[in-house]
Amino acid sequence: MNRRHWAHIVAAAVVAAAFAAAAPAAASTPGGDEPAAAGRVATAGPAATATAYLQARAAAITAADPAAALAAWVVPGSVLARTEAKVAAGTALRGASIGRTVESAACRVTVLDSQPADDGVSAVVAAHAITTLTWRGANGKTDVEGSGVDHTMTLARSGDAWVVTADAYADVLKAACLEAAGASRARVRTTAHAVERATTLRLPHAAPRRAAVSGRRYTDILKYDRAGAQAYADTYALSYNPTFARFAGADCANFASQCARAGGMPQASGATTSGWWYDKRGSSSPADDTYSLSWINVTKQIGYWNTRRTDWVTSAGVLSRGDFIYYDWSGDGVWDHVAVVAGTNSAGQKMIDAHTTDLYHTYWKLGSSSTKYKYAKVRPQWVIV
Repeated sequence: MNRRHWAHIVAAAVVAAAFAAAAPAAASTPGGDEPAAAGRVATAGPAATATAYLQARAAAITAADPAAALAAWVVPGSVLARTEAKVAAGTALRGASIGRTVESAACRVTVLDSQPADDGVSAVVAAHAITTLTWRGANGKTDVEGSGVDHTMTLARSGDAWVVTADAYADVLKAACLEAAGASRARVRTTAHAVERATTLRLPHAAPRRAAVSGRRYTDILKYDRAGAQAYADTYALSYNPTFARFAGADCANFASQCARAGGMPQASGATTSGWWYDKRGSSSPADDTYSLSWINVTKQIGYWNTRRTDWVTSAGVLSRGDFIYYDWSGDGVWDHVAVVAGTNSAGQKMIDAHTTDLYHTYWKLGSSSTKYKYAKVRPQWVIV
């Protein structure tokens, strides 16, 4: 028996013991049958259990007791159980802080991979979860927000069922939700730094210089189509345009550039390190596409756009659809994220679309109290010579 196998057996024993300790609190079934762990299905495999856990995470947001909503699918009292209960509670509290009450939550899960271990007592499941929340404001009107997050879950066998013991994911809302639920400043800061690390884009090798645009013999005035930029953002907020390259885990600047392009923002040719451009090389496939670093990297996008395509303004309140908000999650001076303004919700609050985390019509203020923001107003037009 190797060390890895022994570790899985010990983990399974710990899981079983934890559920056994919690068993007295379980409700007995009619007719005097032995109590069952609430909601667990003995015949469900790892993928089904992971799916049920992710759906329980969404249901916990509307539950009076988030921990109880999650209890069937996690180890009672574990770090995962406590953390996810706080995230769920914090989501509801975050909404309440801006005058909204969450009315319903739903989660659509797509299992991407399921790998049971050879020992039969552990498994790893990768899945994409799209959570939809319906909020009611003080005016009685409702709004719908969506988010898409990739999860990699570790599961262990507990008797004849499975339980989730760990859940690795990068959610840009997590630090804010933990803070709203009363987590310590250190915990919130650690979470923000973890998101920064997980969503850092490794820049690709330099691409060939893009062919220069042929010289013009006239002056052209290009106007920004805000409706077009927003329509594109709404269409691909929770999905990805298959004709463009995708940067898993760090796609926010790429998404913002695509939205700006859909709004008619003029590209500027150059080398990989200059201009702002994307070259599809005459095909719809992204396999051989090339692009400038300013297209895909947040800080380089700021560096090119500011004073050429956009101008800083003092608050989110003066932004319109098709404008952009930049985020420095931990306030360390490095800009980590960009989102596209998608308009206003029924309460008149700005909402955004984004990738990494995938967000649709979400209230714009994503970060914790340490987060810094920049507000980029896109110029209404450009004179191209």
